[in-house]
Amino acid sequence: MAMKMDRMAEAMSNGHVALRVEGVYVDVYASGQVRAVAVDEELAPRGARLGTLIADLINKAREQAQAQVAESVRAVQADPRIAGIIEQVGDAPERSLPAPAAVDDPWDDDDDPFRRRSRIAAPDW
Repeated sequence: MAMKMDRMAEAMSNGHVALRVEGVYVDVYASGQVRAVAVDEELAPRGARLGTLIADLINKAREQAQAQVAESVRAVQADPRIAGIIEQVGDAPERSLPAPAAVDDPWDDDDDPFRRRSRIAAPDW
């Protein structure tokens, strides 16, 4: 379960896809943030088509990165242990916190080893 959760967190934070078509290379995070764009001047098409090609590659890379993240989430959600935890937690953020347990404090000030005691002071019984 921990491994699945780690993979999901990694995918959500760093999931990206790189695509290369006709001399254009793009690398895009699942969030849609473009990580890199590179154009091979010898292979890349010229003119207005280049902008469309880059935009299409970015969109395809983003969709693939999002699909990878979604697969990681599905893998975690499919784990019956996670489903049990979700069922137990339910509406926990909407519920009020339980009262803290009362703890009987056995500490007595006379037990303090650092408290200075006078040899001549009267006892405070």
